[in-house]
Amino acid sequence: MGCIYSKTRKEALRKNKSVNTQYRKKYLPANTGDGDNNGNSQTPTLPEFTDCQKDLVTKSWTVVKADMDQVGINMLMKLFTSHPDVQDVFAPFRGMSPEDLSQSNQLRSHAMRVMGTVDKCLSCIYESDKVVKILKELGSRHVMYTAKVDYMDLIGPQFILAIQPVLDDEWTPELEQAWSDLFKLIAFIMKASMTF
Repeated sequence: MGCIYSKTRKEALRKNKSVNTQYRKKYLPANTGDGDNNGNSQTPTLPEFTDCQKDLVTKSWTVVKADMDQVGINMLMKLFTSHPDVQDVFAPFRGMSPEDLSQSNQLRSHAMRVMGTVDKCLSCIYESDKVVKILKELGSRHVMYTAKVDYMDLIGPQFILAIQPVLDDEWTPELEQAWSDLFKLIAFIMKASMTF
């Protein structure tokens, strides 16, 4: 998300080289394999995202994609306005006013990376193993930026607020639910891989 960690560690991760994980801890509770008192597993399950929802999201994405850079900026601006603590995680954005942020090339660049990831996921949305791989790698990288696991849940609602005006007449409760479920899935996969 923008904070700087060891350059050597970053390079090793980018090149898929082994990094010492002995001191890493998982942000999410470890699955001990224990069930509840009824013998049921307590392992969280992947949120449902149906083929119908995939169709709705990919169709609407073609409209959003035409204005992807502005939608991305609007999404981050909404996120920083509603959750100022998230803005402070991004070293380049600390202390910047909303006016300066909206004109920031670094904000535009990060917004395009976020939107590019959404685009990449949607381009292979019917191949769940590819989507999972993309998001696991992204979650692992976010640990280096000191992103809190809970922050992953904040993106979806802000994204929806940013795309709704772009889709205007095409916006329906079903479409909103489809986008919401997509971001629940994204957050779930990323959070599960956020270890350090």
